[in-house]
Amino acid sequence: MKWMAFIATLLLLAAPAFARPTVNTTWRYERGSDGQVIDGRRSVPLPIVVGNERFSTDPGIDKTILLAQMANGVRDRLAQYEAACPWPIRENRTTTCSSTTRRRIALALRQDINRWNQRALANAWIRSDTKVLDTLDLLRTLAANIEATPRLEPAPRLRAFAAAPGLGAFHAGGSLGVTGGGAQDFGFFRKLVLDGRVPDKDVLTVEGFLREFQLPLHLAPACARLVCVHPAAAFDPQQNRLYVQIGMNSAVTEATFTRKPLNLSIVLDVSGSMSATDETEKARLEWAKDALEQTVRQLDARDILSIVIFDTNSEILRRPARVNDPERIIAKVRRLSTRNTTNLEAGLRDGYMLASENVDRLSGYEHRVLLITDAGLNTGVVDESDILRLVTDNASRGIGLTALGLGENFKQEFIHGITNSRGGNYVFVHSGKDMLRYFDAFKYLVTPIAYNFRVRLGLSDIQAKLVAVNGVPTESGTQPVRPVIDLPTLFFSETGGAMLLEYELPRGE
Repeated sequence: MKWMAFIATLLLLAAPAFARPTVNTTWRYERGSDGQVIDGRRSVPLPIVVGNERFSTDPGIDKTILLAQMANGVRDRLAQYEAACPWPIRENRTTTCSSTTRRRIALALRQDINRWNQRALANAWIRSDTKVLDTLDLLRTLAANIEATPRLEPAPRLRAFAAAPGLGAFHAGGSLGVTGGGAQDFGFFRKLVLDGRVPDKDVLTVEGFLREFQLPLHLAPACARLVCVHPAAAFDPQQNRLYVQIGMNSAVTEATFTRKPLNLSIVLDVSGSMSATDETEKARLEWAKDALEQTVRQLDARDILSIVIFDTNSEILRRPARVNDPERIIAKVRRLSTRNTTNLEAGLRDGYMLASENVDRLSGYEHRVLLITDAGLNTGVVDESDILRLVTDNASRGIGLTALGLGENFKQEFIHGITNSRGGNYVFVHSGKDMLRYFDAFKYLVTPIAYNFRVRLGLSDIQAKLVAVNGVPTESGTQPVRPVIDLPTLFFSETGGAMLLEYELPRGE
């Protein structure tokens, strides 16, 4: 027996030397229905790798890595283009933005595209997604635009953050995905490219790009709670990189999801700038009317609806009342026309006032303002910080905000504030396809499921330096390089997106 105890002691002492590297996640959130704090943890052991073989704990992460690298690579090429073809025009612009320079940048992008295309075709999971191949075609068009287009004028700079809904969403076992509030911007980037333009690099964000794709973790177990967090990892020995994707899902399915009744106040911009078409088939106000009609048709007799319109002044078009007459409401909205200047603060303040009338009276309701605007502030309170304070103050009272942005001059600071406010999210609409996406996502856009979500990631028994975080919206518009992700609000989602962390490993790990 003594020799057995001796061997056991040796094994115990030797255990740390053979400890298996592990990815560890812990998370916490407040449940939206009752404020209860829920926490959890999950660890994924990493296989021991010998040689230069790539490995992943889940085949789904390979697609996420490729797409994140595509987004960052395109941003790098656009930065080169901006440096070569700056705005405003400089005296030496002819030499810096010559056809030779543009051709060189376009060639480099085409070489990137060829590498990405080869990786996509070599992976069965990726090549089965036609949207990836369509996106590669879009980037080929961008390369042609770069080669052919001197920068005669700056492309519009509309920057939005992580799709709403869509950030970090994935599906497992038929469940709904879970996403942070935020905004989508890839549709705007696509529009500029298809219009023959070269967007500024800030028009394309990694989180907005990832938003376009379904990025499931195929081996993630089914979730038995409101929100579950699942890490997956991949190791690229040639680049000495470790990637960790954080996915979220839920026990709730589309079949079991039920939208809460709404106390909804719609705030509609009818100012003169809403007559612009932005090179689409109709004016911004007509898109806005479509959105409002889609919204009204989603409501029922349980819901309370009020409507405010604003231009130079604010006007109450409908006081809070149950939706028993949708056709009459829609007909009244269809008769509206553009006029005067934009006093967004006045309209938003009245919208919050109407919504607040029922906050204390209606328990079990979701209280929300839907703002439909191009945000071209020019009358009344034009300081965006004052308007964002109005949003934040009402968010603390339990009134969330969904912003439906139209046009190329929607202000990015305003988007940032909505993205980071409790219960806030944002959608950009410029086409019928975007309108259809909004219609399909409406019930999830207006239903926050959790607040103050925080996930912390750690690595055990492996040395690594975190060098990049992809897929997370922040107030400043940059990704904080830290292993802690904070999201003020979580929503359900049927769409895509991912959160991907990139680590640099010491040589020999």
